[in-house]
Amino acid sequence: MKVEVDCIPCVFKQALSASRRCTNDVYTLRRVQYELMKLVPQYSFELTPAEMSYYAVKAANEVLGCEDPFAEEKRQSNVAMLDLYPRLKKIVESSSDRLHTAVKIAAAGNVIDMGILHRFDVRGAIDDLLNGSFRIDHYESLRRDLASAERILYLADNAGEIVADKLFLETLGRKDVVVAVKESPILNDATMEDARAVGLDEVAAVISNGSGMIGTILDDCSEEFRDVFHAADVIISKGQGNYEGLDERPENIYFVLKAKCPVVARALGVEEGEAVLKSNAKGNR
Repeated sequence: MKVEVDCIPCVFKQALSASRRCTNDVYTLRRVQYELMKLVPQYSFELTPAEMSYYAVKAANEVLGCEDPFAEEKRQSNVAMLDLYPRLKKIVESSSDRLHTAVKIAAAGNVIDMGILHRFDVRGAIDDLLNGSFRIDHYESLRRDLASAERILYLADNAGEIVADKLFLETLGRKDVVVAVKESPILNDATMEDARAVGLDEVAAVISNGSGMIGTILDDCSEEFRDVFHAADVIISKGQGNYEGLDERPENIYFVLKAKCPVVARALGVEEGEAVLKSNAKGNR
């Protein structure tokens, strides 16, 4: 998907969110915004929203001299979700359809987004989705594809959220799944450090996608990752950023996310705040 006019104020908001985690100095905060006022008009509307956000946040970080503004909050998110993990595990184990319940929890975990949302309630999001349903639910198609797939790729999104991803992969029960995380920090996206902190590498083979960009922009990813991506029989893609960059790809991709902004909600044909498990197969679009 491409940038829309609504994306412009959002990138300023994301940059400000990152900035405030580095400084309270009003003059520095202004300087970041002034820099973006010069840069954003130069960005092409052929970019994905994820790419535009990335360039804006990186520009802010350079002005601030702060490489990873969300480092401590990412650590706290991982710890908080690990504390919640035993309860979530029991919920899955007592479910009549464990895999469907686990993918619901994974989707609800996508509410952890420090770039777009200032406040989020993980427990509430999980309870709501467990007691409700996906707005778009292609679970039966996913279940069939997973049963026959030889190569499965899982595209992780945020720190903390990856604990819910770990639970889903444990429930799937396959050690041959490959999980891709970011090469370097951006917003609260999960990196190899986060994956190891929550034990994600104990249930799957974790690799870097070779990129520090928001989402998955294949041209910026490593050749190793692209080989894995193109060889996968099933790709499970978590979060908005990945959806924004991959929604028109021909591969067999299942998007698992909460629509956290009006642009993505419109693209999905759902209301803002709703969760989806959506196949990109032509018959399901």
